[in-house]
Amino acid sequence: MQILVVADSHGDTSNIREAMRLHPDIARVLHCGDGEADVVALSRAYPLVDFDGVHGNCDRGALFPLDRLLRIGGRRIFMTHGHSFGINYGVDGLVEQAKKDRADAVLFGHTHRPLIEQVGGILLVNPGSIAGRFPARKATYAILDLSASGITATGFEL
Repeated sequence: MQILVVADSHGDTSNIREAMRLHPDIARVLHCGDGEADVVALSRAYPLVDFDGVHGNCDRGALFPLDRLLRIGGRRIFMTHGHSFGINYGVDGLVEQAKKDRADAVLFGHTHRPLIEQVGGILLVNPGSIAGRFPARKATYAILDLSASGITATGFEL
């Protein structure tokens, strides 16, 4: 199962739509914050695709929770924007929470910098900024691949 992971769209859905076009086999879209209204708009435009999101520091109205633990394809995925875990200063808080939740992967955003890294057996994925906003120079996203043998992630640029 392939899942599109995005963050920090900040009101621009065009690159998410493009990523969905480039990966027509995705089963789900996970948005890691700063784009709640974008998730709502896209879920209406693509009613056959499942969307989940979390609340980012720039989202107004708090439609989504600050973080969530998802169970998808037999895997536990912790999802947050990252600002409430001090992500600008490192991933330790995220790793600690993932261990408490027995998560296989942590998805987050906020920094606008892509990251795919294994830490203590936990896959950390920051897809970067799908809008390509500062300090990012290009729009980026990730694809999670969940299989019987595990969970992997691949980063992409638009």
